[in-house]
Amino acid sequence: MKNKNLNSTAFIGVLILLFLVSCVTKNTGNQESSPTSVSCSSGSEDAATLSIPDGVFEAKKATATIQIDGCSKEAIWADVDWYSMNYLWLGEKPTKSDYQGRFKLSWDVNYVYVLVEITDDYLNPTLKNGIENYWKGDYVEVFIDEDQSGGNHKFHHQAFAYHVSTEGHAIDKSTSEETIFLDEHIQVVRSQDGNKHLWEMAIQLYDRQFDENSSENIPVLILKNKRIGFSIGYGDNDGTNRRENFMGSKKNHGINNDEGYTNAAVFGSLLFVE
Repeated sequence: MKNKNLNSTAFIGVLILLFLVSCVTKNTGNQESSPTSVSCSSGSEDAATLSIPDGVFEAKKATATIQIDGCSKEAIWADVDWYSMNYLWLGEKPTKSDYQGRFKLSWDVNYVYVLVEITDDYLNPTLKNGIENYWKGDYVEVFIDEDQSGGNHKFHHQAFAYHVSTEGHAIDKSTSEETIFLDEHIQVVRSQDGNKHLWEMAIQLYDRQFDENSSENIPVLILKNKRIGFSIGYGDNDGTNRRENFMGSKKNHGINNDEGYTNAAVFGSLLFVE
C-alpha cells in the first residue's frame, strides 16, 4: 500500500512539472509559433482597390469586437475600402498571377486592425526559429511610428518595422542590435483559400519609451483624430535564398525605396476616424 501511495505522489508531481513547463514562454529564437494558417468557410469579396501614392490612409473605428481568426467576418471589414500594396519598392515587378496585395484598416481604443489579402502562388516560410534571415521568407512588414515624429529607428524604438512572418512572429531589431520577437505587440492569424492568403492582425501601439527588457510596457490608447506614421509592405520569395521583390503601400519609401527599416520619416500616415 505504501508503494502505491508513493507512485501516485510521484505521478502527480510529474504532471505538475509538465504543466508548469508548458506555461513558460520565452522571447527567444527558439520560440515556436501557433498553427501557421487556418481555414475559413468562404473567401474574400471581389471589390475595388484604391491606390494612394502618398500613403495617406484613414482607418474607420470598429463598433463591435473584431475577432482575430483570419476569416474577416465582422461587419466593419465589409464597410471599409481596400487599399493597394502594389507599388514596387525592391526587385522586379511580379506578374499578377505571382503576386497581388491589398489591405484594410480599422481601430478601437486598444488596437489598430489590419486585414491583408495577398495573392501569391508560393508562400516561402522563414527558417524554423524565425530569426535568422527573417526578411528572406514571405512576410508582411508593418511600419508604425506612434507619434509620427520620424527619425532613425534601426536599433531603438523611435518607430517599429514589424516583420510578420508566415509562422506568426512579429520580428524587429533590439537596442542591442539583435533580432528579437515582439509577438506581444501583434495578434495575427493567417487563412488560405487556394493562392489567396488573409492575414488578420490586431496591433497595439507603443511609443518611443518602449523597453524590450521590461515587462511593464503600457500600450498607447488610440483616440479619434490621432495620426500615426504608417506604411505596409510585402516581401515575396518564391523559393530562392533571397527576397525577390518587395511591394508596398506608397509610391516612394525613401532612397531606393529601402529606407523604411531605418528611417520613419519615409512612412506614410494613418488617421483614426469614426
